[in-house]
Amino acid sequence: MTEHNTTLLGIDWGTSNRRSYILDARGELVRQHDDDAGILNVNGDFSGSLRALLQTLGLERADIVMSGMVGSRNGWQEAPYLTTDRPLTALHDNLMPVDTGIPGVRCRVAPGYKYIDPNGVPDVMRGEEAQILGTLALSGSDASGGWFLLPGTHSKWARVEQGRIMEFLTFMTGEFFSLFSRHGTLSKVIGNTDESFPEAFAAGVRAAKHGSFPHTAFGCRALVVTDMMPAEHTASYLSGLLIGTEIHDILQRTTSASGAPVQVIGSPGLCARYLSALELLGVPSRAWQPDTVYLAALKALFNLPR
Repeated sequence: MTEHNTTLLGIDWGTSNRRSYILDARGELVRQHDDDAGILNVNGDFSGSLRALLQTLGLERADIVMSGMVGSRNGWQEAPYLTTDRPLTALHDNLMPVDTGIPGVRCRVAPGYKYIDPNGVPDVMRGEEAQILGTLALSGSDASGGWFLLPGTHSKWARVEQGRIMEFLTFMTGEFFSLFSRHGTLSKVIGNTDESFPEAFAAGVRAAKHGSFPHTAFGCRALVVTDMMPAEHTASYLSGLLIGTEIHDILQRTTSASGAPVQVIGSPGLCARYLSALELLGVPSRAWQPDTVYLAALKALFNLPR
């Protein structure tokens, strides 16, 4: 289905938010629309929510490719996970049709990825694989490979070689920071300040390599009660400690001496601390804007010429 009056529409449909991209026949952006109609906010009425979106966008016919949590078990329809022996180019070949019940609409969902580590422990991703695909398309780094970092509530690190995800790890960094900030012993120390203290953040990044997180985390409180750190520095220190824990874990897993930069995909505000921590530890990095790489991913998912 690709009639002349059919519009290409890409949707990054996440847990809390939804980002929509109207493309022309060459895959160039015509219009972008963001809303808060994430999968938890539509009360299970995905077809009705999509119908309303198409009305908002003024579209009667659409060829739609969706990615993200809309294809999860809690989403519209669960799309099977690909295993890591399948290259990222296999995403296009494994788009799953979804019956929307809307005339003139073709809708497909991109699969996620599943990885089983050497100890038999699984990890999964949905949505990040599209961002990695788009970054590869833009950078041409599929021949060199390296680590890709997608910060968030659950940060993802994926090691890519020759256009294939070799392994990936999820860190519940953002969720842990939120929990520690609101509950338990550290919440009493952190207080309500939103001010950032770079020197405290840097100290936390460095401290992360000195032991396991359950031990180093107590240092946040101990530094305050022994008057070795002001209480208002605690949030920045904890942030550095959590992010530093991620990076030190990845560095221990990195055996290649290629020195390829970490490809960091996310908004400037979300990525700032990760980029700072990587620089502090002497790890080269390159930042990518998520809308830019997602548009490149949509070209690949729609199988449009680059």
